[in-house]
Amino acid sequence: MNNKPVQYESIKQYLAQVCGHVKARDVHQDIELEMRSHLDELVEDKLNEGLSEEEAVRAALAQMGDPDQIGKQLHAAHKPVMEWGLALLVAIMVGIGLLAMYAMEFAYTDNNVYSGYQFFLRKAFYSAVGVLFIIGIYFLDYQKWKKYSWHIYSGTVLLMIACSLIGIEINGAKSWIVVGSFSFDVYTISSYLLMVALAGTLLVKQKEQQGLFYKSFYFGKMILLYVLVPTILYSKANSYLNFILYFFGLMILMLFVAKTYKLFLACMGSLAAAGVLLITMDPYRFALIWERYTAFLRSNASEDASYMMQRSLELIRAGGMWGQGFGVESPTIRYIYSEMVFTYLIYSLGWVFGIAIVMLSLLLIGKVIGMARKLKDAYARGLVVGLFSIIGLHFVWNILMSFGLLPMNSMTMPFVSFGGMNGIIELMVMGLVLSVHRRKNMVSLINREPLR
Repeated sequence: MNNKPVQYESIKQYLAQVCGHVKARDVHQDIELEMRSHLDELVEDKLNEGLSEEEAVRAALAQMGDPDQIGKQLHAAHKPVMEWGLALLVAIMVGIGLLAMYAMEFAYTDNNVYSGYQFFLRKAFYSAVGVLFIIGIYFLDYQKWKKYSWHIYSGTVLLMIACSLIGIEINGAKSWIVVGSFSFDVYTISSYLLMVALAGTLLVKQKEQQGLFYKSFYFGKMILLYVLVPTILYSKANSYLNFILYFFGLMILMLFVAKTYKLFLACMGSLAAAGVLLITMDPYRFALIWERYTAFLRSNASEDASYMMQRSLELIRAGGMWGQGFGVESPTIRYIYSEMVFTYLIYSLGWVFGIAIVMLSLLLIGKVIGMARKLKDAYARGLVVGLFSIIGLHFVWNILMSFGLLPMNSMTMPFVSFGGMNGIIELMVMGLVLSVHRRKNMVSLINREPLR
């Protein structure tokens, strides 16, 4: 009598009973593969002890244990996991932002420039919208985005091209598109969208191909798509800050996630060549940009180039240990609701409060880095690292430029600055980061795309 059908049915029923308790269906195949491997070893041991095949299977299943109990344990291991610590840090930062906006309601009640601007109410509205997006994105399956990575890249590039044709120019950058009464900053959104696209394209393992032609073609295509096209579009729109954010995220992905060092060097060389070409085409414009971005290094910089830096340092010195008081008006500096909010908080609430913000920022960055290191899925890790690299650079740059250690620009402090549409995007990114952590034990590792 052939006992193989009995063996197959008994094991199949056992595994089905185990997986029936695990709601994360994506990991059923992983569980079945691992448990079959253990069962094969046990059956082999029982056969060596002289048992028949049917008896060996029955003994192996008995030794494995109660399938219901195992299933419940595996469900607990693969159930959704909420990162409450990260969520709490974001909530605290948003709360500090609301506190800052509320203070400005007192400071500028009678100011002709900001009177009636309703900093607090508008910040609360944008934060509430962002929280709704966090909740919605938190329950999405981000894995389904992976197959649309090239579509996301193409759509983002087309949107940037459309903005260069029909967009409106604000503060020298043609990066806004207006649809009716609604307007949005295409180039601010683009850096985040490109990170989502890169996570699904840069980290995919290429087919092993021999020959110089294929390798040269691949490198040429990646340089064109990752460096030359974005460089041209960002330069044409005068959106150099967003280009810095994009290229920083690209470098982080290449060096620490994909680890494509040769492609990284090729992209850096191509960027340098493209930069030289652009400077040659319009040397006067880039001379002004160079003067403004290097002002923090020169003590003899012009007043126009270093004005904001000097005013920021003056306010920080005047803040003292405990500040000038809640709701105090800043006498010399504007834009305290956006890129200068950190300086204003130190001026009004003191150095101790400023140190607390720095510590919270570093803790938030460290929390996300630690979370990313534990992710086993390459795509998930690429999403978290690529997207949060932009937010992390915002934090570091905003803090250092307030102390005159980096060039002054419109780099805001995430979650704390007034934000508007940018604040909503930042909260959406955190919703995705929390979603990735929620599903970190629910993603199958068998069919995942390995790193190159």
